[in-house]
Amino acid sequence: MAGMVSIDVIVPNLIVGILVICMGSLVVWRRKTLNEFIYDSQKKLLGPRIARASAGRQTPFMMGVVGGFIVILGIAMVTVGIVGIVQRLSP
Repeated sequence: MAGMVSIDVIVPNLIVGILVICMGSLVVWRRKTLNEFIYDSQKKLLGPRIARASAGRQTPFMMGVVGGFIVILGIAMVTVGIVGIVQRLSP
C-alpha cells in the first residue's frame, strides 16, 4: 500500500502541475517556432558551426516528444495533489 502524501506538497503540486501541463502543451503546439528560435539564438550567440552541431540536429518532432513528456510530468503532479486531497478527506 502506498504511503500518505504529505500535506505540504498538495497545493504546490496542484498549482505547479497545472502550469507544467500548460507549458508542455505550448511546447507541443509551437514546436516548429520554438525549434527555429533556439537555432537562431545559438547561431547568433555561438556561431553557425556550433549551432548546427547542437540545435541544428534537434528536430521539431523531438521537441514535440519532449513537450509530451512535460505534459505527462504535469499530469503526474496534479494526480499526486488530488490523491493527497482524497487521502485527507477519507475517514
